[in-house]
Amino acid sequence: MGYPTDDNPVFTFVDQLVCALADLGVKCSVISPQSITKSITRGVKLNPTVWSKKTKNNHIIDIYQPKFISFSEIKVFGFELGQVLYDFFFERAVKKAYKTMKEKPKLLYGHFWNCGFVAAAIGCQEKLPVYVACGEGELIIRESFLRRKRRLLECINGVISVSTENKAESIKLELADEEKIIVIPNAVDQSKFYKMDKNEARVSLGFSEDDFIIAYTGWFSQRKGSRRVSEAIKKLDNVKSVFIGSEEDSPTPKYTPDCEGILFCGRLPHQDIVKYLNCADVFVLPTLAEGCCNSIVEAMACGLPIISSDLPCNDDILDENNSIRIDPQSVDEIADAIRFLKDSPDKCHKMAEASLQLASQLTIDKRARKIFDYIMQNK
Repeated sequence: MGYPTDDNPVFTFVDQLVCALADLGVKCSVISPQSITKSITRGVKLNPTVWSKKTKNNHIIDIYQPKFISFSEIKVFGFELGQVLYDFFFERAVKKAYKTMKEKPKLLYGHFWNCGFVAAAIGCQEKLPVYVACGEGELIIRESFLRRKRRLLECINGVISVSTENKAESIKLELADEEKIIVIPNAVDQSKFYKMDKNEARVSLGFSEDDFIIAYTGWFSQRKGSRRVSEAIKKLDNVKSVFIGSEEDSPTPKYTPDCEGILFCGRLPHQDIVKYLNCADVFVLPTLAEGCCNSIVEAMACGLPIISSDLPCNDDILDENNSIRIDPQSVDEIADAIRFLKDSPDKCHKMAEASLQLASQLTIDKRARKIFDYIMQNK
């Protein structure tokens, strides 16, 4: 699935959790296979197969990144051959890396269900406790895959779900019983995302102190809603914007924003995002599906009111005090929400304060502690 580096800041939320657990005194090792195919087709630099990093408290995390060959959506008479081959080579790479680990683990933790099944296969063989983190934006598991792997569910000791909706989806798919699942929403590293002086942030980036600025962070995609935000801004006067992200697996700018008043549009190193968020007045993300959106929690930690979807995926992190929930498909509702906050500075300020208060309960250290305690109680 990938592991973040300065050159390729993917899945930073996974790294933040691993670091937080390591700083609790847990020895953490990561197995994260990297695709040779994607490296060639997308020009992504491959990492060393074994490397390590230090946490902020100087704990060492060993990272194993075996290479494997992945395939596109190859279908033969309707049979998803490409996905079957991907699953096979991915699992083989993980098992190979496991055998080479310097220090064998006492339990396994699979992030997302696809990795959870691989962890369960190793756990069954090695007689180790297995835990799965369920945080998919869209929890889709092929029926043929589930038929082959269902026996592995008996080897899973517990499931950490990032939202009540994710929990319900796992139960509906019969991946776990309700008593095996705990809901612990995603969280933010407050050493990386925090409230700054807005005017100082704007001056440092050359933005005007007088502009009303909205921020968007995420893939430029139909699901995330980058173009819907862009179309909403076109209906408004004197609104500037910052779009942090890039096209998702697309060489052409199909969902790249094209409204007027864009102050920045593109990818940023993860550590630079905080300053751009602090330049904004409002965060807007009309997503169609999430597990529990890290970008929203990061924006809350920077003290931004939130305009986002009225879907269940947001129920665990947003309320009426810090957000305006809209139909994510409605450009008019997105525009109306932005206009309301632009014309209501007092309301905007109150919602910003509410975001900061809610975010203070969603810190990565608190989340790591809850996960650690849950695992210790259910070994």
